[in-house]
Amino acid sequence: MILKTAEKILVIASITAAFSASCVNNNELDLYGIPDCDTTNVTWDSKISAIMQANCVTCHGEEVSYNGVRHDSYESEMVVVNDGRLRGVVNHLDGYVKMPKDRGKLPACELQLINTWLDNGAPEN
Repeated sequence: MILKTAEKILVIASITAAFSASCVNNNELDLYGIPDCDTTNVTWDSKISAIMQANCVTCHGEEVSYNGVRHDSYESEMVVVNDGRLRGVVNHLDGYVKMPKDRGKLPACELQLINTWLDNGAPEN
C-alpha cells in the first residue's frame, strides 16, 4: 500500500517537473518568433529612415509628395517632427490623419522606435 502511494507521488512529481520545465524562458521570440524591440541608439540613420522608406516614401518621397509631406530625408522629416504631425499621424491620435493611409497602425516595434526617436530629440546619427 505504501509503495503504491509512493509510486503515485513519483509519477505526479515527474509530470509536474516535465510541464514546469517546458514553460521556462517563454518570451515573444520563443513563443511567436517576434524578436525584442531594440530601442538603443535610435537615430534617423540607424533605424528610422528604413521604417519611413518601407512605409511612407511611396506616397511621401521625392517623386510623389502628397500634401507636400516628404519622408525621404532627415531634413524633410524634421518638418513633420517639429510641428508634431509625425507623432500624431503614426500613433493615430485624435485630430490627425491616420497613417499609413488605408492601413492599420505600424507594427508595435516600429511605433516604439519612432516614439523613442522623437522622445530623444530625433537625432540624425
